[in-house]
Amino acid sequence: MRARLTLWRVFITGAFLLASTACGTHSETRVLFIGNSYTSFNGGLDKGLEALSSSIETGRVAADGYTLEDHWNDGKALRRIREGGWGYVVLQEQSQLPVIGRDSFFGFTRQFDAEIREAGATTVLLMTWERPDSISAGVNTANLASAYNSVGTELGALVAPVGLAFARSLHERPDLALYSSDGHPTREGSYLAACVLYGTISRETPVGNRHSGKGLTAETSAYLQQIAAAVLGF
Repeated sequence: MRARLTLWRVFITGAFLLASTACGTHSETRVLFIGNSYTSFNGGLDKGLEALSSSIETGRVAADGYTLEDHWNDGKALRRIREGGWGYVVLQEQSQLPVIGRDSFFGFTRQFDAEIREAGATTVLLMTWERPDSISAGVNTANLASAYNSVGTELGALVAPVGLAFARSLHERPDLALYSSDGHPTREGSYLAACVLYGTISRETPVGNRHSGKGLTAETSAYLQQIAAAVLGF
């Protein structure tokens, strides 16, 4: 009788392990995006990131022209963070504010980071790119990088250097438009941003990823993957 019970327990345990293996071959990483139209343009950076990895699930809180202060006062972003279950929360500040409103940028990034940590997630700062209509006000690659890297270092947050990737690509291939005159990304720009985010979050190179951006040629997609990888140090 004891032998039969032992065999039955072994059978049940083995069946449970097989079922667990079959159902859990990969775990999903949940990523919440908080930003404005730079995030939501061209279908959304969240959807672009999901397309690059089947193990990533995303959410998005984005409103045109919003700053982190707007999101803080609005409350919706905070409610989504406090839902929990996120692995990462991507913060995208209004594109000029890290330079022309540095105190606000630093202050609300700190406040969001505290909430993100309390919810058990990791903060990712999406470094935006210089915009042609604001270079005269100092909104350039160097100043944006300085602001994002400074607060990222202070908080121990991840920084996705999308602005540096844009600058590198535009230096190498100025014919490949990544943004419009007001800074909003083209499809190529959104794809490059998604590749940088993919590498930052997954810690894997985007080079060789089988997903080509919507409407992009295989050659352009491969080039943008290489740019993202180079900036990330892969």
